[in-house]
Amino acid sequence: MMHLDFNAMTSPTFRQNPYPVLAALQANPGVVHLSPGLVESWHILRYDDVRHVLLTPEVFSSNRALQAQGDFADANLGFLFNNMISATGDRHRRLRMIGNRVFMPKFIESFRPAVETVVEERMEMALSGEEFDLVEDFAARITVAMITAILGLPLADMEQIRRWTAVLGDNSGASTWLSEIDPSMARRGRETGEELTAYFKDHLEHRRKHPREGDLISAFSSVEVDGQKLSEGEVLSMAMLLLLAGNETTTNLITNFVRLLDAFPDQAARLRAYPDMTQGAVEETIRMRNSIRNIDRFALEETTLSGVTIPKGGLVVVWLTAANRDPGQFDAPDDFRPDRTPNRHLGFGQGLHLCLGAPLARMETQIAARAILERTRAIDLTQPAELGINANFDNVIRQMVRFHAK
Repeated sequence: MMHLDFNAMTSPTFRQNPYPVLAALQANPGVVHLSPGLVESWHILRYDDVRHVLLTPEVFSSNRALQAQGDFADANLGFLFNNMISATGDRHRRLRMIGNRVFMPKFIESFRPAVETVVEERMEMALSGEEFDLVEDFAARITVAMITAILGLPLADMEQIRRWTAVLGDNSGASTWLSEIDPSMARRGRETGEELTAYFKDHLEHRRKHPREGDLISAFSSVEVDGQKLSEGEVLSMAMLLLLAGNETTTNLITNFVRLLDAFPDQAARLRAYPDMTQGAVEETIRMRNSIRNIDRFALEETTLSGVTIPKGGLVVVWLTAANRDPGQFDAPDDFRPDRTPNRHLGFGQGLHLCLGAPLARMETQIAARAILERTRAIDLTQPAELGINANFDNVIRQMVRFHAK
């Protein structure tokens, strides 16, 4: 196999631009066996293989309890995720049914006016002519305002929430890529878990004393399936999952939409002329720059993909971002085509674990994207992007820009 710099947490080159490396590994051999970290891993890069893994939970489990324990488990923060992502079988069915009953389209749509209001407020700031940080001053302000509203959390906690989710992102997948875990990383992970748990326990206790309706935590606490409600631990973990999924990932999507406008000026001009193409542009952003580049599965039995044998118990790293640029599935996969049809990307996963919050992420990103297209004539990226330390995410942590009003 060719020697390529392929490490999501130690390679600056890979963090800067993983796509050439992923494309080369996708072409040959398609499944890559690595041992750079504390656990061996098998990396799945081709669209058909990735889709097969996602659609075969009886072979490829999402159960994080199959991971080893110890300091690097704290670093990975796996102990926080006692939720739908890790659940299997009847427990997953119950949690998913509760999630589906709460996350109804009517519930999501009820927040549209609030999204439009915060986007309008951010656009007024952005169109002042001053340079600003697209991530923290624009995208994150939209997504955190919405996830706090949807979870029923105080908006004043936004800064702390951003700090917690940054640790969650930085630590993800540490045991896959690092041969040694920095004790400070494990400590930050443990402390973050403790702080998050205490924060949400306090919030749940306050909610019990002062009941209200119209937010997810209240709904999760009350909905039943088969006569069972969520336990306190399950409510806590579901809330923490949604805090991360509804904050960091959508922040990245909005940021990456703007960066793609800069990278493809002809398409940007076309979208400004025809803003009704916004929905397709957002789907193409999810395909090309999906926020979560890979997810983990665990082989429940020995199996073979693309001629490579994966042993029972093997950690399988499923590269959504590679599948979304597979030339066997997408014509000119590195081109930004807002009118791409069909666009069967895997940015939100597939199968039983299809992202529950996908409709919310789409709505927020579409509203922000349309406002940008309708109200700007140009956008300057005034400084190079600053990237997160973890290439498991398409994560820009700072992007200075200037918006020019029409």
